Amino acid sequence: MSLEVTMYTLPLCPYCARARRFLTDKGILFTEKNIMFPKNLMELRSITNSIGVPITVAGDKILTRFSREEYEEVFKN
Repeated sequence: MSLEVTMYTLPLCPYCARARRFLTDKGILFTEKNIMFPKNLMELRSITNSIGVPITVAGDKILTRFSREEYEEVFKN
């Protein structure tokens, strides 16, 4: 069973680009949602009040910002 992954981002965000590249390089399928669209922002706010992007939801894990070590741990398999 594969993990459902959603990443909330903003355009031109360098941390979002790093997270996107990490997931892509690992072959992890994900849905990207730009929070400049009110619907996506409201959806994100229903999940967490954290600020700063990217915010990546992987199953029951919520990853805030981008930390290679944290992403490696969550996506190790």
